[in-house]
Amino acid sequence: MRIVFLIAFRPHAIPNHDLAHAFYLGLKFDARLAAIVSFPLFFFSSAIYVALVEAALAIVYAADFASYAYIHQRLNAELLEFLRNPLILLHMAWESYHVVWFALALIAFVALLVVFVARGTKNEERRTNRVAIAIFFLACIYGKLSRYPLRWSDAFFSTDSFVGELALNPVQYLFETMREEPPRFDVARVRRLYPLIARYLAVDHPDPRALTLVRTPPLFPLAAKGGGATPNVVLIQLESFAAFKSGAFGNRMNGCPNFDEIARRGILFTNAYSPSEKTARALFAVIFGIPDVSPWQASAHNPLTVDQATIINAFTGYDKLYFLGGSANWSNIRGMLAHNIAGLRMFEEGSYNAKPVDVWGIDDDDLLLAANDVFRSERRPFFAIVQTSGNHRPYTIPKDAHGFVVSHVPDTVLRANGFEDHAEYNGFRLLDHALGLFFDRARREPYFANTVFVLYGDHGTRTGAPSSALSLGDMALLVYHVPLVIYAPGFIRQPRRIDIAATPVDIMPTLASLCGRPYRNQTLGIDLFDPARAKDSAGFVFTTFHQPPILGLVQDGRYTIVRSGETDGLAEAFYEFSRWLLFHNAPGTGVMYH
Repeated sequence: MRIVFLIAFRPHAIPNHDLAHAFYLGLKFDARLAAIVSFPLFFFSSAIYVALVEAALAIVYAADFASYAYIHQRLNAELLEFLRNPLILLHMAWESYHVVWFALALIAFVALLVVFVARGTKNEERRTNRVAIAIFFLACIYGKLSRYPLRWSDAFFSTDSFVGELALNPVQYLFETMREEPPRFDVARVRRLYPLIARYLAVDHPDPRALTLVRTPPLFPLAAKGGGATPNVVLIQLESFAAFKSGAFGNRMNGCPNFDEIARRGILFTNAYSPSEKTARALFAVIFGIPDVSPWQASAHNPLTVDQATIINAFTGYDKLYFLGGSANWSNIRGMLAHNIAGLRMFEEGSYNAKPVDVWGIDDDDLLLAANDVFRSERRPFFAIVQTSGNHRPYTIPKDAHGFVVSHVPDTVLRANGFEDHAEYNGFRLLDHALGLFFDRARREPYFANTVFVLYGDHGTRTGAPSSALSLGDMALLVYHVPLVIYAPGFIRQPRRIDIAATPVDIMPTLASLCGRPYRNQTLGIDLFDPARAKDSAGFVFTTFHQPPILGLVQDGRYTIVRSGETDGLAEAFYEFSRWLLFHNAPGTGVMYH
């Protein structure tokens, strides 16, 4: 069936290695499905079961082909919304497809299958053979020799959407999309809020009907003042790095002296806020410029949001690199990144000489040192993302911690200064120790003077926070307050603190501007160095722990909290357009709605 799909729908020439890999993955997806539907036959023999399953599969495959032929989408939960109007659906199918011939073919197929299966449905395999087959089936269901099983996101290894769609199995894809409730938009409300967000973003040609947010902002290339035409970029995402735990924000424990020194020598944004409390959502916001307001799981889990434009692709001529100590199958980020960042090279568990120390993979010391080894060998400009993960339970301290010494401080002192216990405090210190090791090595390398480093916390934490700071519960601002530092000694000579509101969605527009890279922006971030935009910058935060969600907005030194649906302010505009963009941010999208 996959070959038929390729012949029928291939839109352009596809490299042979991509085709081969798509078919390889497709075979694994198909083997999983075959194992799942065959597993019950270990416990009973039934020609009726086989006939019903095969008939259902035939219907799904046919519907999938029809869907792709009609709207170039594989069958998904969103399309099942048409079942709310079954008469219209049946009428459309009758007029569009050979329904009678398909029904006759299905009946003939099932009848032949019943005859074939009825000849030998006795379950008389020897016990040893049955155990071996069961183990083989379980291996097919898991799908990979990895800590994480085969996932739909593995199919999207290429930036070519058709290659990913070719690898998918339609039944499993339909199931995966059904795990998330299909989005329902109040388009009239989105249009009503459009002028607010268009004005905030300075959209080039506002159009409430098209709902376009496209603009080509001016550039403020601070990096050019240092003489580097094509500066490297290194983003370092700091796991669970709350601002209130840092000396740069007044903490007295001196738990992160290396970070504090970088903050003193760079540009520190003192009012940066991560939109939510989740790591995957923060990474999504940075890369795609959209607060990930998906109501249940992070958007990286939803196959319907896999196509996203990113300003990273404006860095043409750059090597694109991503480093993670564990597996990139974590939270399905493999598909999210590989599918949308052209030419991305991924380094993950198994790519390093160091061994994993816990569920999060290798420790941050070894991760950052390995990244430095790659950077020093690069011969072209590079754009790198390094995602740390060690500052997280279980707070593992490896035996070989590159000189790190565990600190013992009285519990009362720790709790008085924002740390819950020794494990958290030393996990925080170990992350800072990794930063110190990395920058000590990096400063000796030629690439260092031509590199812009950005360090940011993925989210804050309520762990260790004083109860007085949590009086607003889930919307306590301390939970979202994170450090954001731009550190580039080769370009930025004058360190400073900037007090305007900032969020992760602003990082990519700001970096592109700073590096002098012309870019097209169609999402919600602004350039924090653009004086016309920065003076009104806002920090949007939200929680989905309540329904409808509670939203927050930091702007002009004020923090406003509203419940979604109750007002028509900028916080509501951020939320509604974040929801909208999750499904309307494909590369090259200009007109969002017709």
